[in-house]
Amino acid sequence: MATGKKHAGAGMPMHYECSLHGLLTKSNEPMFRTRLEAICGDTESAHSEMHHEISCVPCVETPIGPLRREDHVLRLRMALDPNDPTGAGRSKNTVCLLGHPEPRSGRGASVRPAIYAQVFSGNAPQFLSLLGYKFHSELVRKGYWFLYRNTFKIVVSQIYRLEEQNDIQSAQPVDPAGNWLVHIAADALTQEQVPRLCEQLEELKRMFADYVELVVVDHAFLENKVPYS
Repeated sequence: MATGKKHAGAGMPMHYECSLHGLLTKSNEPMFRTRLEAICGDTESAHSEMHHEISCVPCVETPIGPLRREDHVLRLRMALDPNDPTGAGRSKNTVCLLGHPEPRSGRGASVRPAIYAQVFSGNAPQFLSLLGYKFHSELVRKGYWFLYRNTFKIVVSQIYRLEEQNDIQSAQPVDPAGNWLVHIAADALTQEQVPRLCEQLEELKRMFADYVELVVVDHAFLENKVPYS
């Protein structure tokens, strides 16, 4: 049996992700990284990361109706060693529940509730199976991140699809052109903190405008809808 610990309270989520997203061209990535090194510390302030992320859906389909909105996709995020992704470097497994984003809030960032539960031991995929979930899709995310002002996590990464299920060695880039995704996020513990974080994200948007266009993703693309077939 897997054991875990929640990163948020057991009731309604009191943790809100405020974020911006952008597409960084391959040619702009070196300059953007240099800029991040300048404002976040130095060349050693970058943290390499690689994740194998599995999306899981409920095994039992909820009948069509309003109760379907209560169904959510759970994401199992498994940390890999970027230097040895097929080795024993899966040091951290996390179950992620990302709620429905605020619809057309007019804020300068995407805002959605989030809960993270770290699985410390046992078989994490089996744990989700016992919760009544099954495999739906998977991807690999590889890149690096910086922490700005001890608040904003700036992730620069590339996405890979797996040609063979659960086979990391079969990973192929989704974008053959070699472009990068930028995700800047900060966590608010209460709704009262959200407006200020959104204002600061807008400041970062202007700061990085010469390298990447950061946008508020339409809430329809971030909704946690179960893709029942």
